[in-house]
Amino acid sequence: MFDNLKYNKSLKELGKLTKFLKRQRQMYNLTTARHVGIVFNLTDSKVFDAVVGFKSMLERIPITVEAVGYFNDKEVPQLYTMEKGIKVFSRGELNWYKKPEATVVSEFVAKDFDILIDLTQDEVLPLRWVSSLSKAKFKVGALNYFNNPFDLIVTVDKSLGLEYLTQQIYNTLEVLNNRFAQQTV
Repeated sequence: MFDNLKYNKSLKELGKLTKFLKRQRQMYNLTTARHVGIVFNLTDSKVFDAVVGFKSMLERIPITVEAVGYFNDKEVPQLYTMEKGIKVFSRGELNWYKKPEATVVSEFVAKDFDILIDLTQDEVLPLRWVSSLSKAKFKVGALNYFNNPFDLIVTVDKSLGLEYLTQQIYNTLEVLNNRFAQQTV
């Protein structure tokens, strides 16, 4: 019952803040984007490796990529703090209703990304805060829930894994409104 109260309080506070959020919505693809943000739920090292691989795939285009992840424990293991361009915050940096209060999150949310890619496949309340409050011009997500902040939702079967999801998001953004990808008849 107490968890349900915290969840409802969190959604209510988030709704108040997003009501006044001003962002310039614009559609981007991998040809037009220059700055991409990635949001992910860090459950194990496989997720971290998939995010690092996806980040390097985008950097080859070349696109500047920054990522922020959530680790559901008191402290983040040092292993996950060594990668350049990837920041991780922990459960110890949340308030009582799971709003992130880490400086990493406030800096990430304030950045004006061309595309924000949310790789969470299950609802994680701290990451919902990050995705909802981001000022990114085009938000892409994998999870569809009530009142989601995404402009584009790429839905795949969760059992196929995060690497499959990142590949599908990459393919979708590559051909999305891209006049060079369209075939001439």
